[in-house]
Amino acid sequence: MLKGTRKGTTVALGVLGSAAVLALGFAVAGLASSSDVTGVLASTTETPMKHRAVLTGGAEVPKPTGLKAGAAGTFTVSSVAKEGGKYVATFKLSYRNLTGKAVAAHIHKGKPGKAGPVLVALCGPCISGKSGKVTFSQAVNTAIGAGVTYVNIHTAKNAAGEIRGQVKKAG
Repeated sequence: MLKGTRKGTTVALGVLGSAAVLALGFAVAGLASSSDVTGVLASTTETPMKHRAVLTGGAEVPKPTGLKAGAAGTFTVSSVAKEGGKYVATFKLSYRNLTGKAVAAHIHKGKPGKAGPVLVALCGPCISGKSGKVTFSQAVNTAIGAGVTYVNIHTAKNAAGEIRGQVKKAG
């Protein structure tokens, strides 16, 4: 059994031969350098991963009231870099035909058809064509990569959200 010490405390590392430890190290290093294995957003030193959402009123939960025909939007996020343990991403948010001014837009955690908590504020108030940068944690980065986040835009008439789209890996 291999053992390590930490401030005088013995910590068992497991029953592995040195060849197995070395092989495990190479496997972990290979996973860490791959931008596509885990499905999370990549750092700028790797191939940038891009994510996208198509926002519609039909995807919003609860259903919006007074929705105008053609109410829709798009959200893109890319070029994620890790800085000081945080991820920094650039985004663009565009929309049209809302019931009024966009008072806020967020990235939420939630599967399709389920409302979830806000993870990242994008803008408030918002304008269509808004580009910007956001900073978030590893947990948010992992949620985006796993496809369990959505973006929605809030208006005064639909304070819970008027249009919404699930964030997915872009083609």
